[in-house]
Amino acid sequence: MKFSIIIPAYNEEKFIESAIRSVLANQKFITRKDFEILIVDNNSIDRTKEIAHQAGADKIIFESQKGTNFARQKGFSESQGRIVAFLDADCIAPEDWLLRIEKDLNINNYAAVSGPYDYQLKGIKQILSNFWQKIICPIIPQVLYFIFRKKTGLIINGNWAAKRETLEKVGGIPPAKFEGDDAFIANLISRNVGPVFFDRHLVVKTSSRRFQKEGMVRTAFIYALNYLNVYFKNRPLIINKQRDIR
Repeated sequence: MKFSIIIPAYNEEKFIESAIRSVLANQKFITRKDFEILIVDNNSIDRTKEIAHQAGADKIIFESQKGTNFARQKGFSESQGRIVAFLDADCIAPEDWLLRIEKDLNINNYAAVSGPYDYQLKGIKQILSNFWQKIICPIIPQVLYFIFRKKTGLIINGNWAAKRETLEKVGGIPPAKFEGDDAFIANLISRNVGPVFFDRHLVVKTSSRRFQKEGMVRTAFIYALNYLNVYFKNRPLIINKQRDIR
């Protein structure tokens, strides 16, 4: 098996079908036998499992401990692919998603790869989002290393992938809290295995629900604080203890 696609899900009946079908329908030059889709149900009480099964998921796995990284680790432990890719339930993968992941990991020999979200915003918000994710984010690890001489990477947890041996070397997905989980795994991989590449062209569409409660600016500020806290202190700065339960 070449790819394992792991999607954590907690009450995702509105989104899960679109996420699964985007992988099934759109993967250019990748045959169906080359990948498996694993849905990790994280205590859903809606129709997530039923819809995921009907949409074409290969496995529906249950993880009782709430938290997206616990779900991702459960999926990883039951996956078979040489490349393990992580997609969020409200994301839509483009047709070259797996092909670009494979190129970045195998041809360019990165330990892990991630890319931006397209939040499908309007006007100035979309412009600012694109500028931040496609221009600023790719250079953040290099700038930090140049100044502080400490390696790091940048991962967006709903759109990233790693070689199986990379995750095995770091002991799998760490049980970090939501607001620092992606920064923590990026640090772990870059400092112990190899470079984490942020590919500005590896874009998945996603919903803007992440901004609904706290707004775009505050959400970005919280992420930045956690990223820096993980970078310098190797632990997330938990601002809202419930946010790791989606």
